[in-house]
Amino acid sequence: MKYSLVLIMSTALLATSKLIVDYSGGQDPSVLGNVELEGQELDCHITNGQAGNSVFVKAENDSSNGRPSLHLKRDPHFRRAEVKAMANSSNKPQVNKTYYIGYNFRLSAVHESLVIFQWKKGDKVAAPAQNIPLYVHFDNSNQLTIEYTIPGGSGSNREIVWTGPVAFGTGTENKLGFIINTNNDGNGWLEFYVNGAQQRFNSNWGGGTRLSNVFLFTGDTSPKFGIYRAELAAGSGDGTKYCPSNGVFTGAQAASGSDRIFNSWIYRVQISDTSKAEAAAAAGW
Repeated sequence: MKYSLVLIMSTALLATSKLIVDYSGGQDPSVLGNVELEGQELDCHITNGQAGNSVFVKAENDSSNGRPSLHLKRDPHFRRAEVKAMANSSNKPQVNKTYYIGYNFRLSAVHESLVIFQWKKGDKVAAPAQNIPLYVHFDNSNQLTIEYTIPGGSGSNREIVWTGPVAFGTGTENKLGFIINTNNDGNGWLEFYVNGAQQRFNSNWGGGTRLSNVFLFTGDTSPKFGIYRAELAAGSGDGTKYCPSNGVFTGAQAASGSDRIFNSWIYRVQISDTSKAEAAAAAGW
């Protein structure tokens, strides 16, 4: 009788639980979160659609396979095409919770320093300073890399905690899974999955499947999905910095640096604070 009651209660809990974020490709970007576009200059904020085909986020089918997606595109002289999820007062991440994040997408190309996911602190200068607690990017061998920022100091003291080969490119989709615990007394932790396979962290961080004793919530922190950095340096190519005072962008910024033109097609993002199973479709675990 006691077992049956527990089973009924557990089933009821799963039936009534609700994903914090449940984005399926083809839906409006607002379902995932707030669009953030940025020109060459830091804080050169761009309204979606303002720069035409040079940088945008819009719902449309993936050009290679026809799948409904959220298409993010960025030319060489632009810094950012991202969507910030869980950014509203109603769904912001909280302390002492565990979040299950699934991210299913395809990239057109990769490049050293290209960032595809951030667990980003909005109040980055608030003590203890910690700009980007988790920073997922490609290294100089085009291997996917996770860096963790140790709180304090300038807030940018990042250390590599995981590196691994992940296939990206035309026709290759990937599913990344993050389990983030936001305990902020030094007992926070991270688990990471690639296409359903749980990863082991670097030996100097314990070498296990859980990155333990880390601070992943020292303030207003949210996940960000998309394309960030790996842009051409200011002055490269035609030398323009692409934050015009008149707000009019031209197509010239794509004239050089074609290896820095990035497209990402997001098929699914799921975020739960209830169970790993709720984010399984996007994470693949």
